[in-house]
Amino acid sequence: MRLADLMERLGGGVLEGDASVSVKGISHDSRKIARGDLFAALPGQRTHGVEFLAQALARGAVAVLSSCGRPRGVTVPWIRSSRPRRLMALAAWALAADPQRELLMVGITGTNGKSTTAHLTSLILAAAKIPTAFSGTLGYTLPSGAVVPAERTTPEATDLAPLLRRSVADGGRAAVMEVSSHALMEERLAGLTFQVATWTNLSRDHLDYHGDMESYFRAKRRLFDEHLAPDGRRVLPVEDPWGARLLDEARTGDVAWGLGHGHVSAREVTGDLDGTGFVLAVGTKSGAVHLPLVGIHNLRNALAAAATAHAAGVKLPAIRAGLASATPLAGRLERIATDLPFPVFVDYAHTPDGLRTVLQGLRRLTDRKLIVVFGAGGDRDTGKRGPMGFAVGELADVAVVTSDNPRSEDPESIAAAVADGVRAGGGSPVVILDRRSAIERALEIADERSLVLVAGKGHETTQTTGSRVVHFSDQEVIRELAGRAPCG
Repeated sequence: MRLADLMERLGGGVLEGDASVSVKGISHDSRKIARGDLFAALPGQRTHGVEFLAQALARGAVAVLSSCGRPRGVTVPWIRSSRPRRLMALAAWALAADPQRELLMVGITGTNGKSTTAHLTSLILAAAKIPTAFSGTLGYTLPSGAVVPAERTTPEATDLAPLLRRSVADGGRAAVMEVSSHALMEERLAGLTFQVATWTNLSRDHLDYHGDMESYFRAKRRLFDEHLAPDGRRVLPVEDPWGARLLDEARTGDVAWGLGHGHVSAREVTGDLDGTGFVLAVGTKSGAVHLPLVGIHNLRNALAAAATAHAAGVKLPAIRAGLASATPLAGRLERIATDLPFPVFVDYAHTPDGLRTVLQGLRRLTDRKLIVVFGAGGDRDTGKRGPMGFAVGELADVAVVTSDNPRSEDPESIAAAVADGVRAGGGSPVVILDRRSAIERALEIADERSLVLVAGKGHETTQTTGSRVVHFSDQEVIRELAGRAPCG
């Protein structure tokens, strides 16, 4: 595509240089530049992309998009914009030949449950014979089943557009995406619209970035206000107060869902540590479902997915079949297979509401003693540490407070704030900063009437302390320690 034609598509920016230059692709990573590409030199948290300009040019970049002016001595065409990330996204869609226009696009946002809801939606669409790609925190899964690792929940458009093009080439007809508030605020999805947009819930998280809950809400709702196709449908929860605010601003085609009421709902709910049974009601039709996922929060995720698929035109039989085919995602209330005489679960819950929801769900299913290993991340919303501890102190029998990616902060200070919350919730925290030792202690405390939950890291396989990043998987540690423990 000629730069002149690309500039028309961008609708902004000032071009300095030869507009007849042909551009083949675009990347914001100088290491991924191929000959003929446009290099997007963007401001980052620690550095600016122009610092890597020489590398990009050496690899064959033929033009540059940036918030900075063209440096002296640089001769390639230069596009300057005050909103370079927006223009980068628009360029990415254009240079990938707009694969999003060939797919049913489904976007899912919320604080908790995005990964599971998106995964369940992709299973339902597959059951309806609609080959589907799935993008989120755990990576990007092509319709063929091939998995591409992800660096973030919602990729930059320069990564997403080629993946969507690969999905189309792979026979894909739909793409289901987790949409983060950060991506919406940073315009990573500029120019992208969704036929179906789903809200799971909203609770405290990322306030280090957004400042307060109202700002967090406004960031999330941009999915519905700025990225919904003209004939797109909103899928909204009746029982979440923030989602209900959107329902109060009714639009044609809205689909409401909830445990007790809504266009999509559940009744006759039963459950145990092996799964959940319920009757799924979709409008005037209903049918029994066995969901092989544990907990009331996963039932909510299933209802959100069913409502999403319904909004996309999928019929009840395929919805039931897709839900029945589910298996837990990595680190999403994932039961770890061991020979121990008690169950051990790993979950990604890392917010006050996430912990409370998981623990309340387990309390409904079992009278076992709940032993929870958890911590709070460093360099993140400090105000949620006490409430996280409070939730565990109130609902668990034993709270083992440990480290969870302390990053540049003092692990002892983080744990102290969490432990204070545990005490406020009525618990007596056991503080063991070394995460491996904390898990080991939890397994030692447990007996045949216990259940151990290791929360916070979920699928993650690293632990960051200061500038050190080391391999650490809760699942691997549990299996290793369980293999050394005496069996009951």
